[in-house]
Amino acid sequence: MIPLGLRLMISGGREAITRLIVLTAAVGLGVGLLLTAVAATNAVTTWNNRHGWFWTGTSALPPAPALPSARTAGVAPLWWHPSGDSFGRLAIDRFDVAATGASSPVPPGLAHDPAPGQYYASPALVALLRGNPAGELADRYPGRLAGTIGDAGLPSPNSLVIVIGRTPAQLAHTPGSVQVTSIAQKVPARDGGVDQGNVTGLNFTPPDGGGGKSAIDLILSVVALAILAPVLIFIATATRLSAARREQRFAAMRLVGATRRQVSQLAAMESIVAGIVGMVAGFGIFLLLRVPVAGIPFIGQPFFPQEIALSVPDIVAVAIGVPATAAAAALLALRRVRISPLGVTRRVTPKPPRAWRALPLLAGLADLGFLIVHGRPANATSDIPVLLLGFLLIIVGLIIAGPWLTMAVARVMARRTSRPGALIAARRIADDPKAAFRSVSGLVLALLVTTVAVVAITTQDAKDLTRWGSAAETNVVTDQLADASHDVGPVGSGNGPGPAAPAAPLTARLRGVHGVQGVLVVRAVQGLNIPAGYHGIGVNQGGLPSPTPAGVVSCAQLATVPALGRCPAGAATAAFPEDGFNGPMFGMDATAITWPAANVPTARLDSLGVDAINVATDGSVAAVETTNTVLETAPAYASGSPSSIAEMIGQDDSANNAYQQLANVVILVSLPIAGCTLAAAIAAGLADRKRPFSLLRLTGARLAMLRRVVALETAVPLLAGAVLAIGTGFGATAMYADLVMQHPLVAPGAAYYLITAGGVLAALGIIAATFPLLERITGPEVARNE
Repeated sequence: MIPLGLRLMISGGREAITRLIVLTAAVGLGVGLLLTAVAATNAVTTWNNRHGWFWTGTSALPPAPALPSARTAGVAPLWWHPSGDSFGRLAIDRFDVAATGASSPVPPGLAHDPAPGQYYASPALVALLRGNPAGELADRYPGRLAGTIGDAGLPSPNSLVIVIGRTPAQLAHTPGSVQVTSIAQKVPARDGGVDQGNVTGLNFTPPDGGGGKSAIDLILSVVALAILAPVLIFIATATRLSAARREQRFAAMRLVGATRRQVSQLAAMESIVAGIVGMVAGFGIFLLLRVPVAGIPFIGQPFFPQEIALSVPDIVAVAIGVPATAAAAALLALRRVRISPLGVTRRVTPKPPRAWRALPLLAGLADLGFLIVHGRPANATSDIPVLLLGFLLIIVGLIIAGPWLTMAVARVMARRTSRPGALIAARRIADDPKAAFRSVSGLVLALLVTTVAVVAITTQDAKDLTRWGSAAETNVVTDQLADASHDVGPVGSGNGPGPAAPAAPLTARLRGVHGVQGVLVVRAVQGLNIPAGYHGIGVNQGGLPSPTPAGVVSCAQLATVPALGRCPAGAATAAFPEDGFNGPMFGMDATAITWPAANVPTARLDSLGVDAINVATDGSVAAVETTNTVLETAPAYASGSPSSIAEMIGQDDSANNAYQQLANVVILVSLPIAGCTLAAAIAAGLADRKRPFSLLRLTGARLAMLRRVVALETAVPLLAGAVLAIGTGFGATAMYADLVMQHPLVAPGAAYYLITAGGVLAALGIIAATFPLLERITGPEVARNE
């Protein structure tokens, strides 16, 4: 039967050749998208693992063996001092290292540890260093550039990383330094907190530390559900191109004497050939998409093109699975031919779908509802499998329930309409609701994905997105020396309050920076507090919830930085929160605050240590970054963490921005895939309508009525499915927000409704584009040939 099957495929006329080409092209596109999605998930894992060495020496890792030990015998310790930096809203990972011997461990991407007076930087950071004045960035890093960090040590082409060589003596006397005998290989699972029991490690979190286990699981789950599912639906739709025509052809063979086995072999041969050729084309499409996809920052950063790769099991699974699935789909589609070929020829109506099809969808919603009713888990983000099961049931349930809903709507339309076009469309939909819904299932799923993504991100932003009450505040550069969260600073810096010394030289140097408008030095005073509910905080801001440790500031200096508040009339000094913007002032509009007067004479200020230095700027890049450089390199006061409030906002919102980018990519990928699914379904529908529509035209039906039938046959299941998908998306996201975000659902903005309406209108436009073909495929000669 194999030679006969090949002969029928090649010599079956233009229709057979066209069917094979279209099927092969559709399968190839689907396989290419599938391979790209799988490779992207592999790239996410690789990207995350590349952050592992950033966590070296931190308390997030298991405790290292004591030095010396049998395990570390023969390995010279490496002095390790991690810290963070920023340029604009870009985070920079900085590592000062000092090798104590030739066998000291070496960070990935380097051939050897940098010598004192040298540093290695990532290519992206080298471009920043060379593209900006030295006073804005390069002057922060001592020594000379000895080379670039290789790709093996970088998570992304855009990663900003620098490794600076020091002497062991320098780091041995620098707080925040630790000796290590190995470089970390994996990112720690930080879902339960940073401290994993390593009391000897540094309490430090890298600025770009990758994702924890729950974050990566969430990303991979989103890719699997929101991208792979539409791709699989597209492939399934593609394999059913001209399914009705194929049923008729094989039914005719059965009626003239072909056995079930022979028909099955012919169908399998046709599908396997198309599957194999499509699979080969899919690998070609994947290779073409690797570089463009690598440049898409769908987790906030682009990938290296070589990381968009497939594992051997991936390749084997696709190479075997695609032809096998195509053959299985072909055999499954011919079950009516094998059972009743005469029924196919006579167009016997298949059994209608039953109401049980709604059960999986209800089960998915019940899964989320059960968690809410029985209380939230202690750490909901660690219950990814339970949440994933719920959303998986919702997606599968939507596809399963779609035909039943379509049939119900079609029956209602048939009872309510009196127009012939609407009646014919309703009867055709009710006769085969599975086929009617299948054509729009991809778009319905895309609407569900879009709704969940947009509503979830909108709610997350409402809960966590950092906003500041005053635009002037965002231009203030702050350097918190007393902030415990910044206990690791650059080499030469201390922790806790700065020294008791006159700040006039540093203040004069800062005032000399173009764009600096004022400087406020916060001095440390033991036992000074701002009382809870202090009335000087604006009434709309509720006052301070508890007594707040404070430093003291000069009122003359505070007057030069009005964005941070003011002093009482006649006061020379005032109490000011020692934690500043990392404490009670986080996100607050301080311009209207009157801070309480302090009983500290101005003459005593120079004898006090320094809690923080705040510098008002005009917000320009040059002013902000030059100020950061001056503060970071000031020997007596450097803490390693100066940044503007705008930079703090950007870094605080970086995770939200990454999820927003992921949601954007999911939407932009799922909608075009849904469009491809709809196009494939329309191509199949045109072929399947040739005979019935040509017969209707012979009986006197007007072409305009047939166009209304075509439009209604797609619009009815599309609109019914869209209502179900959008409603389900809002309901599921509301439960997810209550369970995980612990925040009520926030309605999306106008952009969501425009995207949704645009997707539906685009689908209707694709349907309307087929109207000119109706006249050609429904002429009398078509009915005669049929």
